[in-house]
Amino acid sequence: MSRDTDGSDTSRRRFLKATGVATLTSMVAGCGSDGGETDTEASGEDGGGDGMDGDSDGDGDGDGDGMDGDGGGETDTDSETITINGYPYGVNETMIGEAQAVMEEAGYGDDERFELDWLQYTSPTWSEMGSTIASRLESAYIDMNQSEAAFSPLLETTRNGNHMAYTLGWIADYPGPQNFIQLLDPDNTVYVENENANGARLFWSEDANADEEVRQFMTEQFDRIENNPQDTEEAAQIRGEAAVNMEEGMWQEAALLPLYQSVGEDMWYDYVDFNPPGPMGSSRAKANNSVAGIEGKDRLSATSSTFSSLDPIASGNTASGGKIMDMFDALTNYRNGTTEVENLLATEYELSEDFRTYTFTLKEGVTFHDGSDLTAADFEYSIKRLMASSNSTNARFPVSVMGIEHETDGDGNVVLDSIGVEATDDYTLEITTGDPFGFSLSVLAYGAFSAVPEGIVGDIEGYDGEMEWEEFSQNPVGCGPFEFVNWESGNGGEFVMDTFDDYHGEGASFDGIDYAILSETQATYNRFLNQNADVGGVPTSQYQADSVSVEETDDIGRELGTYDLENGETVNYTKVPELGTFYIGFNMEETPKAVRQAMAYVINRQEFMTNVFKDRYEPAFHLTPPQIFPGGVEAYDQHVQGQ
Repeated sequence: MSRDTDGSDTSRRRFLKATGVATLTSMVAGCGSDGGETDTEASGEDGGGDGMDGDSDGDGDGDGDGMDGDGGGETDTDSETITINGYPYGVNETMIGEAQAVMEEAGYGDDERFELDWLQYTSPTWSEMGSTIASRLESAYIDMNQSEAAFSPLLETTRNGNHMAYTLGWIADYPGPQNFIQLLDPDNTVYVENENANGARLFWSEDANADEEVRQFMTEQFDRIENNPQDTEEAAQIRGEAAVNMEEGMWQEAALLPLYQSVGEDMWYDYVDFNPPGPMGSSRAKANNSVAGIEGKDRLSATSSTFSSLDPIASGNTASGGKIMDMFDALTNYRNGTTEVENLLATEYELSEDFRTYTFTLKEGVTFHDGSDLTAADFEYSIKRLMASSNSTNARFPVSVMGIEHETDGDGNVVLDSIGVEATDDYTLEITTGDPFGFSLSVLAYGAFSAVPEGIVGDIEGYDGEMEWEEFSQNPVGCGPFEFVNWESGNGGEFVMDTFDDYHGEGASFDGIDYAILSETQATYNRFLNQNADVGGVPTSQYQADSVSVEETDDIGRELGTYDLENGETVNYTKVPELGTFYIGFNMEETPKAVRQAMAYVINRQEFMTNVFKDRYEPAFHLTPPQIFPGGVEAYDQHVQGQ
């Protein structure tokens, strides 16, 4: 996109009063999109996982804008808007002059430089990009100090606010724009003050180096999304408009810089009968569905990156999420990572006339790994624990996203007895939301909603607990197709699961899974290259585009073919566009706006995609992926170009 060299387009911002949806731009007017965890480690781009642990976490089959609700209710009619004519920092341009200018305007120069600390996931590609960015920022009076960390310590550091710039990614928990936009809700980004925060680590507080009007605007826009869940055209347009407005607010403050869209790539040897996951990614797929058999072997050999907890309510990344998916079951499920939701522990459900109460009938004869039988009381305990336990890091999903009915005390804590979850008999469970929410069945497929035995941990009122939380977190009990055996944490450790013989569904055809835990990309690749891992990937540094032979594309967009490894072996290959975005974020309390904007100016996404990632990925300019952007892929591109 051509721009004036004085950067006037960048700073152009105006607040307008809009009535209803009349100001909705043409590219989002329809709000139609094809619908389909959490922060994810940024190792997918380097083949850091093997497709079994969710490290490389589309299109779908739903209608609406990804946030459809059902029922009546009021919609808003007034909203202030930020108007920016396209992506303001240059579309696939390197704009060092503009970076210098914005820093000079903020008072920086040769005698007044800014020292920026950059924390990235341990990855050669991120290191290469970081070095290029640092080199360019030197001309803009910024000295960037690069450091790296494995995923768990990176999450811990950024959760505590001990960072300035950082790299992470987000893979969809459910296929709707709201799941991405909530990362930008200012209240959801201040982790120290909000223990239920689950957004980007932006610390977009009143103390942030940002326009306070924009912060308030972002809060108001997210409220519009949450307060208009109705299944009406007007409500859908309001949600779509608000989501696009928040993308523009992100641009305006350069709070978060989307970099590239997630793509899932898996490779496997011929002796593995492997069914590649769909657009929701491998962290949403169960291995008994993905792997039909292993010729000549009794167990699957896999590789995982590091993770910190196996408690469903405390899982914070795709590495742990994939294992929780294998050891636990929920009411519903995305079968093999597709966007289609199916019943799992629920056999059927009914929805009340006001579209707020779901009545689930549970499957009978389901056994936990400790031998106890699953009842509705286990689910009532599990969901209440997710909402009210001090150990829960995923409370936002039932509390704010799905909006399960509840009250809070004076300190903002969920009151246990007020939660709208009740076991009405042994195999009937009722869940009531405060307002209609059309993605409830999708959200309930998220691993955090998995069933655990009632009272196994005493971290909510009324239960003493059979295990301390630390023990359960490292030695979990679920009712999924695999049961826990052993976990030696950290780089060089191992994780072992056995097939659960008494699984209620179709069990695995092999005896279990043995994971080696590795944080180094090259070590992970070598393990696959030497056939010590049955499923894997190729890091970008070794990847050769001309080694890929695509033979067909299936009905969910997966490219299927082969890849020629450097050792002469040919393995099976698949690639699927996923609902995920990798990005650069900032602690806005610590990083001046001019510094954030300067970095935005020097990032040429297409250059990075070609020179660093060898065109394996697509540039991202919005946090919301194109497949679920309001108005679809065409609207996504038009909005970037300012058309």
